[in-house]
Amino acid sequence: MTWWCSASDAAWSWQWRAYPGVWLFLVVLVLLRRAAWARASDQSGPRRPLLFALGLFCIWLAVDWPIGPLGAGYLLSAHTISFILLGMIAPALLLLGLPLAAWRPASESLTSALRFLAAPLPALVVFNGILMLTHLPDFIDGWMNTQLGSFGNDLAWLLGGAVLWWPVMAPRPRIGRLSAPAQMGYLFVASILPTIPAMLLVFASFPVYGLYELAPRVLPILNAGNDQQLAGLLMKVIGDIPLWTGFGIVFFRWQRHEIGSTPPAHQLAG
Repeated sequence: MTWWCSASDAAWSWQWRAYPGVWLFLVVLVLLRRAAWARASDQSGPRRPLLFALGLFCIWLAVDWPIGPLGAGYLLSAHTISFILLGMIAPALLLLGLPLAAWRPASESLTSALRFLAAPLPALVVFNGILMLTHLPDFIDGWMNTQLGSFGNDLAWLLGGAVLWWPVMAPRPRIGRLSAPAQMGYLFVASILPTIPAMLLVFASFPVYGLYELAPRVLPILNAGNDQQLAGLLMKVIGDIPLWTGFGIVFFRWQRHEIGSTPPAHQLAG
């Protein structure tokens, strides 16, 4: 039974296929979120549930048909789209969609771990370590052809993305987060580091991954080399958008707060 998308040497078909493991995974996330919401006392209207639902939609889009199977074994560009959705967009929406009270019952040891990951250096090391590891040729060529390996890859991206956004979204005061200027600096640095694998894909003179080089062609006009270059461009250009969007939101909120906290001119003069 095929419960999760994985690589296959069969010719690509646009006929829909069911992946029940994807649906089960989404149901588990919904149940966990409902449990957190039931314990929450800070009911803040429909905004948080809507953001969480958007995060679930991004996960479903990334791992279900057609992007999921295309990325698992046919197109590196589709694989990169899955990475952007799972590692950059969905975790931010899921964290924003959780009630703040969800973090209060955490044990002291878990709280200490969350505080540690709210620091910029550990968060960057964890996220970029996962990014580099899951884009190594040995990893992709060796793991994406099994359902368990493909699931592990997707789960690693999702958890790595949550760690990436944690220094910006960690609740105060229990966990703590970076100040607004530090958040902007952190997001700027976070947007630079993925440039390394992206440029390697764009400028490589040969296909890096045997899995995608030897995969049956989905589109005749998109060969393995073009697909790899497109993947690198997507990782850099589209992958930066969530980080720069977060940068812009932090900046404008910070500016609004600074302007709102500035005394009137006559008080400054006095």
